[in-house]
Amino acid sequence: MRSLILIGFMGTGKSTLGRVLAERLHLEQVDLDEVVVQEQNMPISDIFARYGEERFRELEHDVVRRYAAQPNLIISPGGGAVLREENRKVMREYCTVISLLARPEVILERVNRDETVRPVLENRKPGQSKLERIEEVLAQRMPCYQEADFILDTSDAPVELLAEQVLAWLNQQAGE
Repeated sequence: MRSLILIGFMGTGKSTLGRVLAERLHLEQVDLDEVVVQEQNMPISDIFARYGEERFRELEHDVVRRYAAQPNLIISPGGGAVLREENRKVMREYCTVISLLARPEVILERVNRDETVRPVLENRKPGQSKLERIEEVLAQRMPCYQEADFILDTSDAPVELLAEQVLAWLNQQAGE
């Protein structure tokens, strides 16, 4: 089976839905941000601070390339992985791409629940709220998120229902 890669902005549920799909399909889930953190032995926020976003994107591209080519995985890249055309090309070539979307206010609520430092949200213009920054970055990335094989709005549905929708779509694609 081609690996499933879940793309989307932070807080859209890539890791959460990825875990449920991995359990249901009996596949391994790989969070590519966690792979970068383990391989670099430092948090993403430190990679951004020490080496800059461009270096982080290079590291991210390396792990996207390595894992996308492997079959039978549920892959969750960071929200910005779609910014590089070469990442999107690799994803489309090797994986079934599922894009997760959510309303900006839902994303803000979700990211405010955890303590993770989010460099993209910290890099705001003076006076810009986190919600305004989410809206700005979402608008920039939306064309990339729209390139997916399947698009799912995660704003209001519980993760189990979202997993059922993905599985039903996969079965439909397989002709069942």
